[in-house]
Amino acid sequence: MEAIFNWDRMVRVTVCLWFFLLAAVVAGSIFTMIGTTTDGLGLARLFSKSCVFTFLVLIAWITIVRTQPSNRAEGWRPRVAAVLGTNMIFVGIMFLTPRADLPIPLHLLSAALILVGNAFAVYTVLHLGRSFSIMAEARRLVTDGPYQIIRHPLYFAEQLAFVGTGILYASPLMGIMLVVHFTCQIRRMLNEEAVLGKTFPEYADYKVRTARLIPGIW
Repeated sequence: MEAIFNWDRMVRVTVCLWFFLLAAVVAGSIFTMIGTTTDGLGLARLFSKSCVFTFLVLIAWITIVRTQPSNRAEGWRPRVAAVLGTNMIFVGIMFLTPRADLPIPLHLLSAALILVGNAFAVYTVLHLGRSFSIMAEARRLVTDGPYQIIRHPLYFAEQLAFVGTGILYASPLMGIMLVVHFTCQIRRMLNEEAVLGKTFPEYADYKVRTARLIPGIW
């Protein structure tokens, strides 16, 4: 039991440090924008990056203070899906160059998707609080707030932001990354639903009255 506890603590610290590192990288880009950004599009991107920074810091902090899960998905596949789904885009854009030939309408669309997605992601993580997890784990069944409408509002928010990011870095490689990312996210949704369904009997009724990601569609 002590070995399991130490392993869990080591994983928590590693994940926490990783997201603090990502937050530091984002903070550096924010500082380079401050004082040089004056137009509306630039200010939207500055605010969006601030939301990303807040989101990453929240993840790092909640990873340390969250409670132990009462159940979790077994095996390596759920963990691979969680790691790729969470980090692929963050790491991938470090090796890609933003498009310099995008027309203004696409820049505006990208900024809007990133801004709305990141702001909604911060709101959802704050609503989840210590129930947040990256792996498929069960702590507390949350069915209020944004979870009244869809079962995976955080994933919905992330997809908006990632599509907006994909527009900025549009390329065949980015397209492949988005496909792999979406595939991993779908797998994560199914894994989480399986764990929550086993842990909370009332989850079956909750699934009946909510959509997975898009109301009226899926």
